[in-house]
Amino acid sequence: MNYTKESLLPLYLDLIQKANFPLTDEELKSLVVNDFGLDNLREEGFGLIDLLRSERVRVNLVVLLPNQSLPEHLHPAYENEKGKEETIRVLYGTTRVFIEGEPDTEINIPKGKERWYTALKRIDLKVGEQFTVPAQVKHWFQAGETGSVNIAFQNRVNESHNVFYDPASDGCKISNENKY
Repeated sequence: MNYTKESLLPLYLDLIQKANFPLTDEELKSLVVNDFGLDNLREEGFGLIDLLRSERVRVNLVVLLPNQSLPEHLHPAYENEKGKEETIRVLYGTTRVFIEGEPDTEINIPKGKERWYTALKRIDLKVGEQFTVPAQVKHWFQAGETGSVNIAFQNRVNESHNVFYDPASDGCKISNENKY
């Protein structure tokens, strides 16, 4: 089945409701769904709500449908910065964080995408747990069986610098404008 952003929007909103994280109507309406240009949204993509974005800091909700992956990428150094550091904390469900390193457990890579998912050290996070991905480390996220809602904290944000390895990806087409 070919899923569209519009057809999956209610699923993202349902997960946000299950997380019981307080949001304004304006914030809920600002939910962005991104498939990274891969046209495989049910397996690769995410929902995002920016809560805070300044020149130096970003806080957002990252929503992943059951078993959905946010594709492997890296935050490189640019403009005298060593790269973006990202901390993800689970509010609902479970989130698997994959970073560079030896695989130590079962990995569910989207079919046919094995070449583009090479960070294989898995870290399982439950509600209330968090992990910080250092700058310049290949990583990707994947929700567990029930999906996941996460709050993410990042330093200096310019999504146009992110490096996605799947050549079919058009990257993270999210606005770089400051929210506050």
